[in-house]
Amino acid sequence: MAITNWLKKAGSFFTSKKAKKSEDGRDQWPSRTAFLLASVGGAVGQGNIIRYPSQVFNNIGLQWFIPYLIAIFILAIPGLILEVSIGQAYRGGTIVAFNNVNRRTRGTGLASIFVSSVVVVYFVIMAVKLGVLCEILILHSILVWIMIYFRHSFTSPLPWEGRTEEFYYQQVLRQVDPIPGIIENGSVQRFASYPDLSLIGETVGWSAFTWFCVWLCMYGGVSTTGRAVYFTMGLPIIFTIILIGRCTSLENAGRGIKLYFATWNGEQLSNPDIWQTACGQVFFSTGVGFGYYIAYASFNAKYANAVQDAIILV
Repeated sequence: MAITNWLKKAGSFFTSKKAKKSEDGRDQWPSRTAFLLASVGGAVGQGNIIRYPSQVFNNIGLQWFIPYLIAIFILAIPGLILEVSIGQAYRGGTIVAFNNVNRRTRGTGLASIFVSSVVVVYFVIMAVKLGVLCEILILHSILVWIMIYFRHSFTSPLPWEGRTEEFYYQQVLRQVDPIPGIIENGSVQRFASYPDLSLIGETVGWSAFTWFCVWLCMYGGVSTTGRAVYFTMGLPIIFTIILIGRCTSLENAGRGIKLYFATWNGEQLSNPDIWQTACGQVFFSTGVGFGYYIAYASFNAKYANAVQDAIILV
């Protein structure tokens, strides 16, 4: 009975209020904060939490921030202003908006959808129990794997303590030993005879749960999403602060911070790789080019301050 009441309260939280309407009849975000949080939620993820620190570490020193900041001002801010402005002015998702700009630019909108679809499949996908072939086929279910680690994090001692790789391959990927010669011989017959070729039950379950949460947060439109983002963005911010506090309290943490902010390797600036890496990281860090800023901004007021919103988001 208590569970039923809780579900009713949770449902009423998402459905109790209808979305506001703009002058053209299009749904509108409950508030500017909801739009900003939803937009930040699209950009902040593994690209920032995991990929960005690794890129900084691979290019140790303050010199990394020179090409990165230049890319922010030359690529990210203008691109973000453009996306938010197009969404607000042409009142539609990326395909509709670019089609309204000019039908010849419809392909630009389709390209954004394609890129976003590839990333979504990469982050949430039902992995197949293929052992080492799972690595070869790059069926990486990142969010699902996070949930698997989350479930195991309630056990003590942690099951991956002292056996990180073994836990990953055996408990997460459920890797099995291949038949001798199967990797060398690429025939269909040998592939079909790969041992234990099946879906991983836990992976499928967590994948379904993840997609259900995605549906729950968006089925009611921006009214639902505008309320969900306070939780989906608030909680990660709290966890990130806790994680940073924990990391800075570890032994020799000061040495790591010094590598980030007190080291200078100016000769690296003559290497084109650091410029290429910085420009690529900017797209991961800000989310420019994926098209969701256009879709989100289409639910803003038509004459909202797009430039100010873009600068806040960066």
